Amino acid sequence: MAAFCVSCGNPLADGAKFCTKCGATQPVAPAAPVGTVMSPAPAAPASKGSSTGMKILVTVLVFFMFLILVVAGSCVYIGYRVKQRAHEFSQSMGGNTKRYTGRRQPCAMLSTGEASAALGEPVASVEQRGTTICAYFYGPGGSKSFDVDYAWEGGGIAMGLTHGAMKHVAGMDTFTTLEGIGDEAYMAPGNSSLLMRKGDVMVTIDLRENGISPDAAQNMARKIASHL
Repeated sequence: MAAFCVSCGNPLADGAKFCTKCGATQPVAPAAPVGTVMSPAPAAPASKGSSTGMKILVTVLVFFMFLILVVAGSCVYIGYRVKQRAHEFSQSMGGNTKRYTGRRQPCAMLSTGEASAALGEPVASVEQRGTTICAYFYGPGGSKSFDVDYAWEGGGIAMGLTHGAMKHVAGMDTFTTLEGIGDEAYMAPGNSSLLMRKGDVMVTIDLRENGISPDAAQNMARKIASHL
């Protein structure tokens, strides 16, 4: 940086102590102050309270994760036990019977000729209702009728439940076992219906208010069993 005489203003060389023109003494420039390097303040230590709070939070999270795992494991075990019990119940109720794979045409299981022979009077007509019921009309002008109901699947379980629910009334067996018809057959109390099972198919012949004798119902059940 260029310097000038403090007395006459004559330009001076850098560091000159006297003016070359007037001889005036020049003041010495003060030394630039040395900058003080400020060291960064040390970080404040973590407070004891925040450390304790973090430990509590981690402990709570670990506890909930453990609880979730315990609940999930319990659900899996309970589901397994329920499935096992259901299988055991199904086996005890006849759930191990062979599944029916034939045609599901209820009126084809008992022809009008077979029904007429069992009843001892002609069957005028039949009416199929869906895939589970066949209605037979007989007597003068088809004035009387009865239904044959088919449960094509789960017949073993249905038979076990039906028989089990009605088996004991006042300590007495209310079903009459019928031998030689399908895999098992029973006459319901009061001869109200005949229940027959062949494999996994359960057949119910409704005998209420139609005058069909138990013998006629058994003959029809035998014919149906022979077609299943």
